[in-house]
Amino acid sequence: MNHEIDRLSTGTQIGDYLLNELLYDGTTIRTWRAHQVSINREVIIDSLNFEHQSDEAAVSTFLSDVRAKAQVDHPLIGSVFEAVREGRLCFYARENLTGETLDILQSKSAQLSPGKIAHITRQIAEANLYLEEHRIATLPILPEQVIISEHSLARQINMAVGGERDPHVATTDKHTIATALKGILEPGCPGSTRTLSLLNYMADLEREIPLTWEQIRDLSEGVEQQLAEPIETIPLENSTVRLNNRDNSKKRIMLAGIGIGAAIAIIIGSLVMNQPERPKQRELTSMSQIPAGNYITHDGSQVALSTFWIDCHEVTIADYALFLETMEILSRQQISIYEHEDQPESKRNHQPHDWEKLHAAAKIGAAWNGLEVDPNCPVIGVDWWDAFTYCNYKRRRLPSQEEWHATLHHSLREGALTASQWGPVDQESGDTTANNIHGLAGNVAEWSSKMSSNPAFPTQPKMPLILGGSYLKKRSAAISREWLNPSKLELEDARSLYRADLGFRTVSSTAPTQ
Repeated sequence: MNHEIDRLSTGTQIGDYLLNELLYDGTTIRTWRAHQVSINREVIIDSLNFEHQSDEAAVSTFLSDVRAKAQVDHPLIGSVFEAVREGRLCFYARENLTGETLDILQSKSAQLSPGKIAHITRQIAEANLYLEEHRIATLPILPEQVIISEHSLARQINMAVGGERDPHVATTDKHTIATALKGILEPGCPGSTRTLSLLNYMADLEREIPLTWEQIRDLSEGVEQQLAEPIETIPLENSTVRLNNRDNSKKRIMLAGIGIGAAIAIIIGSLVMNQPERPKQRELTSMSQIPAGNYITHDGSQVALSTFWIDCHEVTIADYALFLETMEILSRQQISIYEHEDQPESKRNHQPHDWEKLHAAAKIGAAWNGLEVDPNCPVIGVDWWDAFTYCNYKRRRLPSQEEWHATLHHSLREGALTASQWGPVDQESGDTTANNIHGLAGNVAEWSSKMSSNPAFPTQPKMPLILGGSYLKKRSAAISREWLNPSKLELEDARSLYRADLGFRTVSSTAPTQ
């Protein structure tokens, strides 16, 4: 080492390293692309700036950070090769990660499939879970410090530093990574909604209990597995059979065998060709704005309402399935944040009635209890507690009866809606308003947000209220209301009711972000 070198510049060789290009000129540190001469490889050099080389406190912090980086041993985190302090020079050499950074992918408007995004998310979670488990402190990570290479391999620059680990850094990292990945997620393809929900949860800094890196890893791995392409079947090898002309009986047996094999192949091929195509999940998350104003209520009075947004469709089986997947990963404490304070202690999950059979039938477009179901049909068998928790998790709420009636008042074309029958929530029918809100008069009836009094029985206590029409009730309509009397239902709390014609939709006080 040349002890006279204290100021570095392009073309300088320090020990085994020839500096080729200055990449970053910071207040404390300079970063160089360099060539390690002895083994002919590209590396990155981080050096302490000349102004700080005589500052023992700065040198001590620099070396402490380097020692922390050197302790990191994970394949998805860049390695530190060597740290040197000789003379006034203080630097270390680290791995040169190759590929495209997240910020470059964003600037190029790149779009990656949900499967690739889930794969990248899982790898980032695994790397950060390692850092967390080893209690290694890190600086906040930036999109330019995550590098994506061939086959969606995600590696990150070693951000370890000396000192105690700050849990708030991990929360910030989740927000940063999720926001960057949302910007390159390809929309409108299988898995987009599921993947976006995961990224939205990661990016939401207001969650009282954020997702852990372990939960993020498990959720993204689940998405990967669901989107994985089926393993291709191995074709039968062609075989040439030599026939002995002198043995006609063997020849006939072989020919018969070949005929049977061909017949089996034809049958199998026919079954494969005629197998019904699985129904595809559609993006049905749009909302319609209902402006602020004074609106007539069901009972003829007036009410002043602020602007709100209401789902154009009832919540689907597919959307609810995604919600349940997240609930399976969250801790009991995390789930309880979204539940109503009056929810019975006996209610321990939010699976709809007969969910496994309903969901299985929907995935293949089969019948369930006499109904043809697919992923785009409304979720049913949900009680009020389920609907409330789903809405709260989505940062929304159930509609009040005043908002429901205001939606009708603002949205109707001339004449009433024609009740739709059971089917996908976006089915073409006369049950669609001028602003494209479906299913208010039919498909399924829907839960409302508040307990209310039945004006026909004013002395009775407030009861849960169901709004709109149902495919099972021929005389129901968009303006229909149904109060649930627990004494007639043999229920301690009528909000625990579930039915095959009862679902829900959500409302928000703020404009949807997607």
